[in-house]
Amino acid sequence: MLVKKVKLNNFRNYQNDEFEFLPHLNILLGPNGKGKTNILESLIFISNTKSFRTLNDKDLIKKDEDYLRIICQSDTNEYKAVVNKDGKHLYINNIPIKKTSEFIGELNCILFKPSDVELFNQSPKERRRIFDIEIGKVSKEYLNAILEYNLLLKDKNRLLKENNIDEIYLNLINERMIPNIIEIIKGRKEFIEVINYYINDYYLKISGENRNIKVIYKKCCEIDDVENSLKKNQEKDIYYHYASFGPHHDDFEFMMDDYELTSIASQGQKRMTLIAFKLAILKYVYHKTKQMPILLLDDILSELDVKNRERLLDVINEDFQVIITSTDLLGIDVKREYNLIRV
Repeated sequence: MLVKKVKLNNFRNYQNDEFEFLPHLNILLGPNGKGKTNILESLIFISNTKSFRTLNDKDLIKKDEDYLRIICQSDTNEYKAVVNKDGKHLYINNIPIKKTSEFIGELNCILFKPSDVELFNQSPKERRRIFDIEIGKVSKEYLNAILEYNLLLKDKNRLLKENNIDEIYLNLINERMIPNIIEIIKGRKEFIEVINYYINDYYLKISGENRNIKVIYKKCCEIDDVENSLKKNQEKDIYYHYASFGPHHDDFEFMMDDYELTSIASQGQKRMTLIAFKLAILKYVYHKTKQMPILLLDDILSELDVKNRERLLDVINEDFQVIITSTDLLGIDVKREYNLIRV
């Protein structure tokens, strides 16, 4: 999977601009505030159908303009997103895509940005959201299960807030939830298994430290206990007027040497863990699709010391496309051919 060209119309600070990328390493070079991150944001919008900086698509439209358009040419397809007063419109090879779920992940991009290190201290809800995005991009079954489960969960919580609860309807909702919960647990379990297979090796390669890094999946129950757990928690749900059981209570805990990461890791070690996690996601995507996604690294080199920077650049010599933003190349020893794009 490769990005060959991106055309931006009225996207952020770009009115009518075009950027070409080569396989392997691409460096977007320029001062702060010139729009390097905006280019990465446009690629993430094509990958996820959402920005990582705003919840409102219309915030992405250039000031005083009525619409934005992103056209991304890959080695296999052309992807287009248009946002205007009527909403968001998605196309693959100029064919309109009605369901967002059919567009998400068709071009798969994995982003690292400096603020990602906050993941370790964020709420379980935010961790679930980030993990669900990555799993949903490569599994339509998982994405559909999450979407349907969340709709059923809203219905269930609405019902549980009523004074006279219709238990027949509640049982029906629970019954419809079961296959979705099983699919969600199965998808999250597989994701963590693959991440844990690779994360230690990547951490060692980019940090030089031999640590035991792993992610623990704290799931609501085992797959074969879903139906029984729903029944066991029904009385509690009715008493507290909300759904007390389900994958919406799952969490993921990062560990270092069998200690919770945030309790012992320095800021630098957290950053290394996050980068190793993102690199492991690339392997997960390949495991599921047999295609390597595009790795986007936003201002990562300024966050690392010289040795870690060198080790990371060695790691991304592997056979996948990388797009990095940087303000300068001072002290950066790139031991391979790269495509320099001045912004």
